[in-house]
Amino acid sequence: MYDYGNDMSIPPIPRFDGVAVAFMAFSDETQDMQNWVYDILRVNIMAVSYSDRALEWLKSSAMKLDFVIVDVEHLGGVHQALNFCLAIRAALPDLKIILISDEVAGDDFGSERKPVCDGTLMKPISQTRLLDAVLICSQNQRSRAVMEYA
Repeated sequence: MYDYGNDMSIPPIPRFDGVAVAFMAFSDETQDMQNWVYDILRVNIMAVSYSDRALEWLKSSAMKLDFVIVDVEHLGGVHQALNFCLAIRAALPDLKIILISDEVAGDDFGSERKPVCDGTLMKPISQTRLLDAVLICSQNQRSRAVMEYA
């Protein structure tokens, strides 16, 4: 489904009407992110704290999740975040993953990161970059599924 809003000159934006989880500390930035994504894409993002049982919770969740946002610093650093993302990929290969971090040089959606995530955003996150990441990662995930099952 596409949403043109009130301005037909704006390119169409797919609506997901879904649910996402963000493993990050709750802050004003988190609340802004939740509002942006809901207002534009109709995706509800739940901000939850990471724990050692996070993967178990994701696997047993009754909700169908559209994507997961993983804050590298919230998880304790790159090593922990990468291991968590690899575990998500192994357990839930269709789940889209967006990493966010202070420690990256810039946003990246290259194919070399596919085993770990669908995209990386450098903090601080802007509304436009976050929405672009959700849309790009959704397209990348569909492309990967076509390649894997073709």
